[in-house]
Amino acid sequence: MIRPLLATALLVLSLVGSPAHARRLPMDPQNRIHLGLSYNDRANIGLMGGLDSRLTRIVSVDVGGFVSPFAMQDTVVPDSEDAKDYIFLRHGLYVSPGLRLPHRQGEKLQWDLLLRPGFAAIFTQDVHPDNNLAANERFRTHADPALFVGGEFMVRSGDVGLRTGARGYLFRQFSTVVGDDLVLVRPQVYVEGVYQF
Repeated sequence: MIRPLLATALLVLSLVGSPAHARRLPMDPQNRIHLGLSYNDRANIGLMGGLDSRLTRIVSVDVGGFVSPFAMQDTVVPDSEDAKDYIFLRHGLYVSPGLRLPHRQGEKLQWDLLLRPGFAAIFTQDVHPDNNLAANERFRTHADPALFVGGEFMVRSGDVGLRTGARGYLFRQFSTVVGDDLVLVRPQVYVEGVYQF
């Protein structure tokens, strides 16, 4: 008997109750194109670029890539007995969510500090002299999946700005010298111009 009365009371309250309106001001999408220079893994200067798009006030997603168009120089090859020292980060494609540190923004000059974890498809070169490759394959490129984490600082005035950051890429690569997988961490720093639309 109590259930039908409770159901009837809830039905009446739902029909009589006032409607709720959830309203808030829409956010600007804040899509940012970025392009600049990167310094990969102690030895390679390259180009870096992509598109960063805001999802919420705190979360954005950056999709991009980097490439080292210049040939490896023999002067950067170390004299080491560790096979890990002969593997260099060269190119990559990445997807990186950004977690923005909430803070008050100025009127003319705005800045952001972001934590950038993500994943990537990276391309490396193993330049070890004993890697059992033919002479014309000495700088053969390897492709591997990688995880990374880094930080980024961006300052902007109006639609243009500058961003700089650093990342550490974690990946495994098979070494022909050792005959096994090596776990590697490779650094990257970058500076880019930003245009927001």
